[in-house]
Amino acid sequence: MFISVVLAAGMSTRFPGNKLLYLWEDKPIVYWTVHSALASSVDRVVVVTGHDRDLVIRALSDLSGRFEEVYNPSYARGMSTSVKRGVEYVYEKYGSRTRAIIFTPGDCAWIPPEAYNMLIETYIEKKPPIVVAAYQGIRGHPILFSSALFPELLEVSEETMGLKRVVKKYWWSTVVVNTPYPGVILDIDTYGDLNRVKYLLKK
Repeated sequence: MFISVVLAAGMSTRFPGNKLLYLWEDKPIVYWTVHSALASSVDRVVVVTGHDRDLVIRALSDLSGRFEEVYNPSYARGMSTSVKRGVEYVYEKYGSRTRAIIFTPGDCAWIPPEAYNMLIETYIEKKPPIVVAAYQGIRGHPILFSSALFPELLEVSEETMGLKRVVKKYWWSTVVVNTPYPGVILDIDTYGDLNRVKYLLKK
């Protein structure tokens, strides 16, 4: 099984309001992120919630029943806690049936389903520990981690740079998939980032 874990628990401290709830083409950003994962060839989509949990779930109401939700009570301590909560949930529920987890931050609304499919196809063919989507040589999201790395994913922390430490450790065997999709390098931290999104999507 290939399982998409969408990290939707953050507090959006640099954005005016919760960025996941910002409307893009009449739908909240987190809706598009989850919708895209559901439209791909992943077997399950798990959404890790935390801050504004009720509002995030409401934003996903049109997709109700198509994804699984797990709550991270430690969300205020950083994204690494959501990574661990997602891995714990997947490991407990699906165990050895899981071949890989594909992580996507909840604000990556512009990743098309095809990007997920490219990562899965690459993993099936080459079986590397990590597969990363890129655009014009710039690495972005989603990022696929083989189930062999689950023990290390359960040890990530903010103090040790979270997932970045794991990616750095396996740099020599990570496969970077250059996609034709600018959406894989687009997310938003500040309101001004929306201008970058609009610019790149028009190119």
